[in-house]
Amino acid sequence: MDNHITISLKDNQSYDKAYSLVYDDESSDEKEIPESYWEDIKQVSDLNQIKGSNIITIPSQSRNKNKEIFSRVNDKLFTYNWVGVLSCRSKGEENEDNYRIEIRSRFDKDDKQYFLLYLLCSVCGINVFDLSVNSESESDYTAIMVLLFLRKLMEAYEDGIYKEYVRKRYNEYDFKGVMDINRHIKINNPFLGKTAYSTREYSYDNDILCLIRQTLDYIKDYFPDILKGYLNNNVILNEIIDAIENATPSYRMNVNYSDSMKCRREITHPMYQKYEDVRKLALMILQESGQNVFDDKEEDTFGILIDISWLWEEFIAVKLLNEYSYEHLLTDNSKGSLQWSNKEYWYPDYIEKGKSDSKRNVFDAKYKFWEWNKDADIHQLLSYLFLTGGDTCGIIYPSQDEQSKVEKKEINAFASFYNAKPKIYALPLFIPQSEYDDYGEYYKKINISIQAWKQSFSAQIATY
Repeated sequence: MDNHITISLKDNQSYDKAYSLVYDDESSDEKEIPESYWEDIKQVSDLNQIKGSNIITIPSQSRNKNKEIFSRVNDKLFTYNWVGVLSCRSKGEENEDNYRIEIRSRFDKDDKQYFLLYLLCSVCGINVFDLSVNSESESDYTAIMVLLFLRKLMEAYEDGIYKEYVRKRYNEYDFKGVMDINRHIKINNPFLGKTAYSTREYSYDNDILCLIRQTLDYIKDYFPDILKGYLNNNVILNEIIDAIENATPSYRMNVNYSDSMKCRREITHPMYQKYEDVRKLALMILQESGQNVFDDKEEDTFGILIDISWLWEEFIAVKLLNEYSYEHLLTDNSKGSLQWSNKEYWYPDYIEKGKSDSKRNVFDAKYKFWEWNKDADIHQLLSYLFLTGGDTCGIIYPSQDEQSKVEKKEINAFASFYNAKPKIYALPLFIPQSEYDDYGEYYKKINISIQAWKQSFSAQIATY
């Protein structure tokens, strides 16, 4: 029988916060990991090393430059910006251990993932204050997968509703396919002119779409608050649900489509590549079973990873700066850009709206432990000021210190160049720990923190 080993980690554990690899198989501290585990878990230490198609990354790997999930330096284990859960099997010949590697946000306490859920709800555009999550089961992971499934489904629908070749059987006078001889003899005796035949047709009524419909039915029953939140803010989702229901007359509620071999095959059609993550998430949701969502899997590597630094950046745009005059620049050039040379661009995360030749202030999102003595970050902010001609810049970062305040530093060396002293702001957002009994209490606490941040921003920067 397989041994199930769970390794619980926190994100961004670098420098003095790294995990120690100890040679004793039984670690005595939560910051220690047995050395013997490393040979097996290092196979999923980098996204470039993971083989197979059963890892879902948010956002897609093509957009994320950070491929390291965690790394080892001497006897230390470092984690980075990825959060999520991975399941991998031992490569050893003598044992068949199953490793479940959980990487949680450092702002989430114990098994509760309220901070991650709050970020996801905000970025997905839904206002849910009463999520039904239970730390004693896998419902928090399932809630995360439901949020991502609905988001991915709406993205995939932009390319059209999924369809594929299916085999249809007919018995008609107008013969236009491959004759089904056995069935023809059985049902057309005596012969009255009809012919039994089958044909391959491009159809919306297929197993993949039935799988998606079954997942939507599951969400309606077990996560109605999330679905309602999406429907209230995304009219297109109503259209998607209606389109899928109308396109699948063969759908049967008593059929488990997650067991269908057709649903287990990877979607390779280039037109419907966005549906591949939808398919994988649907299988994860329908196959969840309490504590074993990511256990006992036949695949060598299986799981879901979220780049929380990307998620933090998106959260700031929609939750903190949405009511101010700042534009969120995207590195894929789909929304705004900052040209500084011929066909070359730099991308501060947020830039003050205005004419391209006017002085504009910039801010950057930093999901890490902020310190003023980090020269690279300061130089980055100064370079943004130089390119924009503005005289105010800053970083917005999460903090565990409820007493943390806005800090400002003036750059005297550039006063003559700017005809003013450029200012760099450090703008912490206090993140409460996930220590509350239910998500509703946490929701109220973090909203109070957000309102306090906005008041401080308005008083010190927005009206400057």
